[in-house]
Amino acid sequence: MNAAVMLCLVLLAMFALSTLMLSGLVTLAWRAGLANTLTASTDLLAMRLLPACGGLLIVLTVVLPAFISQEPQRPREAAGPWLLALAVSSLLAVGHGVWRGWRACAASRSLLRDCRPIRRSIVAHGHEVEIVAMNRPIAAVIGGWRPRIVAAECLVAACSTDELQQVIAHEAAHLSARDNLKQLLLIVSPDLLAWTRVGAALAQRWRAAAELEADQRATGNDPGRRLALAAALIKVARALGASGHAYSPLSIPVASDDVAGRVRQLLAPPLGRSSPRAMSARTLAMCALLLPLTALPLYPLVHELIEALVQLGL
Repeated sequence: MNAAVMLCLVLLAMFALSTLMLSGLVTLAWRAGLANTLTASTDLLAMRLLPACGGLLIVLTVVLPAFISQEPQRPREAAGPWLLALAVSSLLAVGHGVWRGWRACAASRSLLRDCRPIRRSIVAHGHEVEIVAMNRPIAAVIGGWRPRIVAAECLVAACSTDELQQVIAHEAAHLSARDNLKQLLLIVSPDLLAWTRVGAALAQRWRAAAELEADQRATGNDPGRRLALAAALIKVARALGASGHAYSPLSIPVASDDVAGRVRQLLAPPLGRSSPRAMSARTLAMCALLLPLTALPLYPLVHELIEALVQLGL
């Protein structure tokens, strides 16, 4: 096969290997105690996306320049079965991630179609909130690329003015943090963690942390605001207990995860309370910046590994 096809196969195969190794490292670290130390949503997001983003970074900043700079000029070269198998597995992983993302977006569009507009909206906390007719007391940010805040008319009627303001403030905090876009990235991430319990646990922990942080940003340390949001959460949770949950993967309802724990935190003394500081994300970003520089002397070794992979099984 020609050089262009070989380059594509090498990049795909090395992406598969990189994501596999990084997924294994994340799994080992999670089971070794990392699950007990990560609390910030940014840290949890970074760890969940590390295999896919790290694999892409390795391929583009290490494998690609090493292959281009070290590969001798050859008219044609045969590819071994292991290289082909890894390249195909990489394509399948990416395709499955795209399919998961498409399903999530389709579910969001379906949910928005079920939200029958009643031609009324309110503006609160700098965001427009669409009031819709639904049989469930929902208030949520819906959508991935163009998220919007919607609130059911029955929820607006059930909540007091202060409670409704805090519900909208909570959803506005999700919107400002682009949490729906982050959730879409978690869904489409093409790596081994997408099929493991560790990946599911990281995604669930991220969502729970994002809810707690949105509560904190919405209420601050104001006892009145915290009490109003806690009261609204209880009202919505009680109403949903009868109607059940049927939400899109790209919607974040105000009362979706661990309502009891969130209410306890809101009612706890707020003195000195702040969102957890994200530390591992900064460390990972620093490593991402240093990787291309530290890999320069390793280009010959990287090329030897690539050649070994190309010839494996021939």
